[in-house]
Amino acid sequence: GGASYDDLGTDSAMYQFIVGQNVPESEARELVKQMPTYWGDQTSVAAPAYIGIVVFFLAILALFLEKRRIKYALVAGAIFSILLSYGKNFEPLTSFFIDYVPMYNKFRAVSSIQVILELCLPVLAALGLNAFINSDEEDRKKPLLYAGAIVGGFLIVILFAKGIFTFSGANDKFYAQQYGPEVMKVLKEDRETMYAATIFRSLGFFAAAFGILFFYTKKTFSQFTTVVLVGLVMVIDLFVVAKNYVKADDFVSKSQIERPFGEPTEADARILEDTTHFRVFDIDGNMNSARTSFYHQSIGGYHAAKPKKIQELFDYQIAKNNIEMLNMLNAKYILQTNKEGVQQALENPNANGNAWFVSKVKFVKSGDEEMKALDKLETKEEVVINSLVNDIKENSFEKDSTATINLVSYKPNHLKYVSNNSKTGFGVFSEMYYEKGWIATIDGKETKIFNVNYVLRGLRIPAGKHTIEFRFEPQVVKTGSMISLIST
Repeated sequence: GGASYDDLGTDSAMYQFIVGQNVPESEARELVKQMPTYWGDQTSVAAPAYIGIVVFFLAILALFLEKRRIKYALVAGAIFSILLSYGKNFEPLTSFFIDYVPMYNKFRAVSSIQVILELCLPVLAALGLNAFINSDEEDRKKPLLYAGAIVGGFLIVILFAKGIFTFSGANDKFYAQQYGPEVMKVLKEDRETMYAATIFRSLGFFAAAFGILFFYTKKTFSQFTTVVLVGLVMVIDLFVVAKNYVKADDFVSKSQIERPFGEPTEADARILEDTTHFRVFDIDGNMNSARTSFYHQSIGGYHAAKPKKIQELFDYQIAKNNIEMLNMLNAKYILQTNKEGVQQALENPNANGNAWFVSKVKFVKSGDEEMKALDKLETKEEVVINSLVNDIKENSFEKDSTATINLVSYKPNHLKYVSNNSKTGFGVFSEMYYEKGWIATIDGKETKIFNVNYVLRGLRIPAGKHTIEFRFEPQVVKTGSMISLIST
C-alpha cells in the first residue's frame, strides 16, 4: 500500500465514488491525493523500502552462478536484517539485540536495519549480472531458467493469493468512524487494485530483464548492449517508484532553502539589532517554533530528541505564565501576535542575563519538590537544589553589590565567563545542565557542576576575579574517535 497516505488518482474507485456524491471534480481530485492506502499492521509508514524487482531477480540469479562464498554472507546479511526489522513480531531476536548489543537500542525504528539488506542485495545483483555475462554459454541457460522460475513463480503465486488478504489496516477503525463504512469499502477496492497493479508492474520489469538476458544467451544482443539494457530497465524500475515519493514539486529554489520562513518581520529585525547574547520566547509557537529558532536563539524549537526536563519545565511552569522561568532562561524578548495579526517583539527588562550570583539556597529531596519550589522562586536571589543528587551543604552565600559574572565568549561547546565577587559565592548559569560531557573549570582547575533550578547549571565560585569555562568534551567521543582512527 505504499505510504500511510498516497495519491489514488482519477482512475480510482474512490474518485468515482466521491464524484458520484455530487462533489466537484476539482475538489474530488484534491481529496484522493491523500488517502490511507496502506493496509499493513504498522500505524505510520513514510514510504516503502524498495530495491527493485530487477535487482531482486539478479540477486537470485547470483545464487546459481556466483562461485565465490561471499554470496552466502550477503544472503545471510539480507535475511538477518529482515528478521531484525520484524521488531516485536520476532521478539526473541529483537529483545536480545536491544538488551545486549551496544547502541542497538538507540535506533528510532527497528526497520532502519533494512539498510543492510539494501546493501547486500544490490551487491549480490551486481555479482549475478557479472557472473552471467562472463560465464560459458552452456552454463548460463539453466541458472537463468531457475532464477526466472523462482521470481516469476513467486509473483504469480502472490497475485492469485490476493483473495486471502482482507486489505484492512491497523487504523481502519478510526477511518471508518471518520469517513463511514461505505467509503472504507471503496477504499479496500482501491487497495486491492493497487496490489494487483504493483504485481503486474513487477512482472513487466522482470519479463523485460529476463528477456534481455535470454536474448544474450542467443547472441542476439552483445555484452555491451545487454549490460546497458538491463541497467536501463533497473533504473526505470526504481525511478517509477521513487517519483511517487520525490516529486518535481519537492525541488525548490536555493533562495527558498536559505529563507524557508520568508523574510524577517519587523519584530525579527528589531531583535536582530541587539548584538548581546540572549534568548527569545515565541508565545504563539510555544516550545515548538522552528521559525523562531531559525532567526534567533530560542528557548524552544523542534527536535525529535528534545530533553525531557525542558519540556517538563514548559508544561509545569512556563505554560502557567511563570515569568521567573523566562527570566532565568534569559528570555530577553518575547514574540507575540497582536489582535491585528502583527507580530510584536516585547522586551523583557527582568531577564536575568547569562549568569548571576545568588545569596540563598533552597534544598529539596526530590524532582517533584524541586519543580514545585519553582512556583514562587525569586531566581535572581535564590536557587533550588535537589540535595539527593547534589553534594552541597551551604544554604546561603554572600555577594557584594558589584558582584558580576559576564559572558565573554560563546560557542555551543565552549563558553567562557569572567566573575568578580569579594566573597565566596554561588553562580547560576543560564545553560542546560547535562552531566554527560560538560566540564567546568575555574582558572583552569576543574570544578563540580551542580544541577540547579531543575534545568540549569550552578558553580561554587571562590572570592575574587576568575575565568570560568564550560567545555563539552564527552569521554565517549574521545574514546570512540581513537578506536575509529586505529581501526581505519
